Amino acid sequence: MEITFLNDLKPYKTTWKVEVKVLHSWEQHSICHGGDTLEFILEDKMGVNIHCICKRLFFARVKNLQVGQWSFLENFAVHQATGIYRRTSHIYKMSITEYSIVTNPSLTTCKVLFNDHNKEYNDSEDVLTSSSKRKERDADLNDMNSTSKKLCAKNIKMEKTKED
Repeated sequence: MEITFLNDLKPYKTTWKVEVKVLHSWEQHSICHGGDTLEFILEDKMGVNIHCICKRLFFARVKNLQVGQWSFLENFAVHQATGIYRRTSHIYKMSITEYSIVTNPSLTTCKVLFNDHNKEYNDSEDVLTSSSKRKERDADLNDMNSTSKKLCAKNIKMEKTKED
C-alpha cells in the first residue's frame, strides 16, 4: 500500500497508510456515551500535524505508538474536524478503528535501480555505441549496488544493536 501524506487524506475511504511520529499523547476521561479515549497529535515527514482519537475499546491497537517514534498507521477513519477548540489546524481528524494496524518501521529500505538488459535499441543507434553505453551503465550499476548493499548492511547492523 502506498504511503499518503496527512495533507492528502480525505474522508471517503478508510484504507489509508501514513508514516507518522507521535508528538503528544494523553488520555481523555469522559462520562459521556463514548467513554475514555486515548488521543494523539501526529506529524508526518512534511511537518503536517493531525489529531488522532482512539476509543478505549481499541487501546490495544495503538500500544506501539510512542512519543517521538516513527510508525506506520493503516486502515483508519478520517472525519471533519469540528468544534471551537481544535487540537490542530488540520481540516480532518483521524479515528482508530477495529481494522487499524500500527507497525514500527524496523529496517531502512534501500532503493536500487536496475538496468534493463533486454531493452531493444532503435535501429538508428550504432551497435558498438549501444554496447559501450551498456557497459558504462553496468559499471555504474555495480558501483551503486555495492554502495547500497553496504548501506543496507550497516542499517541492519545498527537495528540489531538497538534491539540488543
